[in-house]
Amino acid sequence: MAVNFNYFLKESTSSMRRNLALTVAAIMVTSISLILLATVGITVHGLNGIAGTIKQRVDEIRVFLKDDITVEEQRSLDAYIRKMPEVRSATYISKEQALKDFQEMYEDQQVMLEEIEGNPLPAEFKVRMKDPKYNKAVAERLESRPEISVDPDTKEKEIKFPEDVVNKVLRWTGIVQRFGIIAVLMFGIVSIALVSITIRMAIYSRRKEIGIMKLVGATNWFIRWPFMMEGVFEGFLGAVCGIIAAVILNAWLIPKIEAAANGTDLVGGGYMALLSILLIIIGIFIGAVGSAFALRRYTEV
Repeated sequence: MAVNFNYFLKESTSSMRRNLALTVAAIMVTSISLILLATVGITVHGLNGIAGTIKQRVDEIRVFLKDDITVEEQRSLDAYIRKMPEVRSATYISKEQALKDFQEMYEDQQVMLEEIEGNPLPAEFKVRMKDPKYNKAVAERLESRPEISVDPDTKEKEIKFPEDVVNKVLRWTGIVQRFGIIAVLMFGIVSIALVSITIRMAIYSRRKEIGIMKLVGATNWFIRWPFMMEGVFEGFLGAVCGIIAAVILNAWLIPKIEAAANGTDLVGGGYMALLSILLIIIGIFIGAVGSAFALRRYTEV
């Protein structure tokens, strides 16, 4: 058995070298499909984590104030909010504090911070309710207050509900997921086709050897195993490239998403380990299916 395996391995690597251009193409396309899958998986997992984090704070609404608000107006609104029986607490955040918090959140993106002129962030109140069911009633009362800024696009008072943010995050999650799955399927089909073409070329280049092996009594599977291993190896190499790209993506993208989620740990080592195993399984599957398509017809000599 060990002798057979060594023979199959030797024949597979020799065939890959002979058809190097097609082999590299098959590995690259497989890598692209798995990189896309990893990107979708990591992004969706991160966005779902943000949505889950926000859902834990559904009892809070944010009330943005006009830039020209006076100290007296701010104190008047503060007193008005705190007198409401539905309100648990109200925290005032000045423009300066809002900018400072923003700079701390994105301290690793100095280029973006340097492009900000002045302080475009408004002052705000973070209002916590005794029960989330009071959110809408309190917001409706606050809409009559002149201290609150007006959105120039919607012409409505800028009072933000956590539900609105959650729905927006989930909507983007759905979009990323749908387009990502379509792209992964398209590249996956191309990967299978390329692996199949590579195997067919390898079979064609060895057609005389295969004929001789048939004549001396070699079984179909003895002939097929080197080609099957070649396809699986191409899929495996594509998966390895996908895992490397996923690790790089996780190190670059996820800290930014976690910063937006106030430092919440969204994508841990356990998820990355599971994703890596999944990529290897799918990569091997792509290689095996591509090989099977080629072997079904082209080894019947």
